[in-house]
Amino acid sequence: MLTKLENELFRFSKLYSPLFCNDCEARYYIVTGGRGSGKSFAISVAATRESYTSNYNILYLRQTLVSANKSIIPEYWEKVEMFGMKDRLERHTYDIGNCSTGYNLWFKGIQTNKGSNEAQLKSLKRVGLTILDEAQELVDEAVFDRIDLSMREKGIRSRFILSLNPTDTSHWIYQRFFKSRGVADDFNGIVGDTCYIHTTYEDNRRNLDSEFLRLAEEMRERQPEKYRNIFLGFWAGDVEGALWTREMIDAHRISRAPEELSRIVVAIDPAITSTDESDETGIVVAGCKRVAGKTHFYILSDRSMRASPVTWATAAANAYNEYKADRIVAEVNQGGDMVRTILGQVAGRLPFKAVHASRGKLVRAEPIAALYEQGLVHHCGTFGTLESEMRTYVGRETQRSPDRMDALVWALTALSQGGGSGPIS
Repeated sequence: MLTKLENELFRFSKLYSPLFCNDCEARYYIVTGGRGSGKSFAISVAATRESYTSNYNILYLRQTLVSANKSIIPEYWEKVEMFGMKDRLERHTYDIGNCSTGYNLWFKGIQTNKGSNEAQLKSLKRVGLTILDEAQELVDEAVFDRIDLSMREKGIRSRFILSLNPTDTSHWIYQRFFKSRGVADDFNGIVGDTCYIHTTYEDNRRNLDSEFLRLAEEMRERQPEKYRNIFLGFWAGDVEGALWTREMIDAHRISRAPEELSRIVVAIDPAITSTDESDETGIVVAGCKRVAGKTHFYILSDRSMRASPVTWATAAANAYNEYKADRIVAEVNQGGDMVRTILGQVAGRLPFKAVHASRGKLVRAEPIAALYEQGLVHHCGTFGTLESEMRTYVGRETQRSPDRMDALVWALTALSQGGGSGPIS
């Protein structure tokens, strides 16, 4: 049976072979690639193989994992059926179990609608392989370190796979695994305790349709920098035409906010649907304080997620309580009263202000970018995905909605302009 599984390796690039090789002594596997590179398929095949043969548990993580039983587990179970492994593996709501060994392939989210899930993750035992999918979404390096340290157990050779679409070079993964080691974006090989795997859609052409290839070539001609990031999987720098640059953000970055902020808001840019292809719901926490006669602004947290309305509303309410915020600000152009209603259902009466987008995203963002230019906005830590949106969005029709950036703009607009609030009715 496993011979058939091993042969599946040759349906995609041989660059993925370290995932299937038990001789590699690396602790970390950094798997980068652009759209269409096949990395998710390769990793799921490798994990399915290990779940059949291993004498340890496997942990599959995402920053948020709202519908594992509807999307991720069926994807893995497809591989189980493909290779005739149903005789030993059993599908459950949140895991795939090995009937013979008693070990599991667990599917978990790092951040749940009740906040961090780290404490529960630390209680998991005998984890030999941890997979962090969409690793670029984890913007807090300290969270990764805590999970990494908890997934070490005497007598088990433990490995950690980080699979990601590279964002921008301010992200901690780039700073830690690439810049500090002098590793090129497209390097394949081993440096120290880390195995690097980088592929592109060119390595996976045999599995892609002609329309996908046409779109890739079209972007290569029209938007070469975006093509390098999206399709070739290179880390992104500043984009001409964007309102923010890395220097503008980095120049006034601080490690943590000052004490006793005068105001704190949680801003929401809501998505109406919650499929894998939906926009994210932007959720950003920000505060302000007078310093030397000027109002300074502080970005405290990015809780953005792709989730159902109840889940993101709960996350926003939890952020409100955690940071002892003054109000929730939400853009209501698409959702109308839905945003107010759902927040009321999950959190009761909270101070709430509805805002309406009457101008374009860049026009709304220009006064906020001016605050950055004046040195009045401070990011308290690093927010990789949010900062990537800020530094790459130029308003083209082909660009996805910058939901995190929008939430940041709403938050800082509310803090800088003030305005009334009212309870959720």
